[in-house]
Amino acid sequence: MQATTLAPPVDSPRALSIMTTGTSASAADRTGHTWSVSVTEDNCWEDLILTLDGGGIRGYASLIILQRLMHEIAECEKRLVEEEGPVADSERTTFNEDELLPCHYFDYMYGTSTGGLISVMLARLRMTVPQCIDIYRQVGNDLFGHRRNTLPLATKYHHKPLEKAVRTIVSQYCKHHELCTGDDWHPWNVDGEKSQSSSSASSISGHTDRICQSICLTATHSGMIDEAYLLRTYDHRYDPNIAPVWVTPYNEGADKLKIWQVTRATSAAPFFFKMLEADFGGKHKTGFKDGGIRENNPSYAAYSEHASLKGDEHEPALLLSIGTGRPNTKNDGFASVWPGPFGKLPLLQKWSDKFAVFKNVLIKYTEGEDRHKMMRTIARGEHRWYKRLNVDEGLQDMPLDEWEEGVWTNSATGITKKVPGGKSLSKMENVTYDYLDRKNAKTKPPLLEYAPPRVMLQQVAERLVRHRRLREATKHDDLRRWQTHMGQWLTGTLKEEDGKAAPKSGIKPQSRSSSAQTSLSNPPKTAPTGTSTPILSESTNLPNPVPTGKNTPVASSNSQQTDSRIKEPHIPTIVTSEPTEPSGTQSKR
Repeated sequence: MQATTLAPPVDSPRALSIMTTGTSASAADRTGHTWSVSVTEDNCWEDLILTLDGGGIRGYASLIILQRLMHEIAECEKRLVEEEGPVADSERTTFNEDELLPCHYFDYMYGTSTGGLISVMLARLRMTVPQCIDIYRQVGNDLFGHRRNTLPLATKYHHKPLEKAVRTIVSQYCKHHELCTGDDWHPWNVDGEKSQSSSSASSISGHTDRICQSICLTATHSGMIDEAYLLRTYDHRYDPNIAPVWVTPYNEGADKLKIWQVTRATSAAPFFFKMLEADFGGKHKTGFKDGGIRENNPSYAAYSEHASLKGDEHEPALLLSIGTGRPNTKNDGFASVWPGPFGKLPLLQKWSDKFAVFKNVLIKYTEGEDRHKMMRTIARGEHRWYKRLNVDEGLQDMPLDEWEEGVWTNSATGITKKVPGGKSLSKMENVTYDYLDRKNAKTKPPLLEYAPPRVMLQQVAERLVRHRRLREATKHDDLRRWQTHMGQWLTGTLKEEDGKAAPKSGIKPQSRSSSAQTSLSNPPKTAPTGTSTPILSESTNLPNPVPTGKNTPVASSNSQQTDSRIKEPHIPTIVTSEPTEPSGTQSKR
């Protein structure tokens, strides 16, 4: 076999050495199938990484893609049980897609801006995708439904609703404490108030520390254009004996910030929200801005961080990058914040710092595809460990804060009505399903797909499921590692695995009918009764989560499939102000 060294492109961070024998790969490998099933006991604990772009309200499209992924995961779990049998001594016998936790399938979740908010909900708070979708709709209405200012250079929206919403989410979904005030720390295992240093969280060194980690990208207000700043749930130190020389040296440690502070820091888009200032124990104050200023697509940051932890010889088992829609580079919504003529007035020279940041925002928020091209080159294609899913048409002209009133269908209830943000939600649902249901791969620039999006999702799902099954099958090799990964040590004492939650409303993953329908998916034939599924509130016309206490029993609308051994006692029921439809009532389609 003769080794051929290919010179990397100018912007590639590393040289690519490829072994060839006249053909680049087998046909099976080029289709991605070989990669999807190549999981063994030796590699089943290799890192599975999810990254989520920033994009304001367009992050809703990312959640729809994730829900389709969880649907494919559930289907694959059931298929492999039939084909290969259940995992010996398994604690799960059923796989309900609305109850599956992404944190049971991924090891790291990186997010920028609203992608950071999603990563916190999925990884740090260990929520289901339907729960996140409900929250995202409500937060979108609270944030973008009430514009604060129309003056140039002034912040456009209040930041308080986001802080309040995140505190409520934390208190409702916290799995650390019976009673939670919503002020939990973002890093895992912070040693109380003993230390105010930025590295007071426990290290992830040692193979038993396998809890799913959340990393939010932000930017510090230093007056300089520098690298993104990573807010981690774990304490990371760069070891020169492990980290390759080409890695990007981001900040070290795990900043001791509250979860609500981290979500504010990563989403403080200039001209949209006020910058977050954090006081680290009275020693110094740091200002944080939206991470999209530096890296709106966090895939390369995740890859670099992985290499700094595992070394140059180890690729991730999976790095799945999910975007918020291919942008229109001529106008990305931010341009409306500063009308053109104002930029030419001498009076505004004193705003030069903000103007420099503003121009940088325009560049960074449209460079997600450049990062994608870089990662595709590093990975030598998308048919192996690196994959990206990003709606290719329909969102390019959608401003990051669009929230237009219009008709929207709640797919859980079949109710269609005019609601705040309804037009925007329906648009994102439509174009995302069009993308996911596309039957053919696009093979001409700027898109170079090796397979249609649905095939890519199915391959990712199979790879994730095979990792989970083998991890469980070999759990007795290191039982604490498995228990930690499944959230059994969240409270400090051994509990049953987390992951049992009542199905919440959300976008169902089935393909739409070709006939004209008001509903965007196939809702239940009858409206649920006595469940915790939120439906439209009369006061806000949107799902309105309300904490009801930690020990509130959770009812399931699919109780006949519920495994009594799988419990999650710390997730309360979400209630709403509008009664459910009578049992047996036919839902609208």
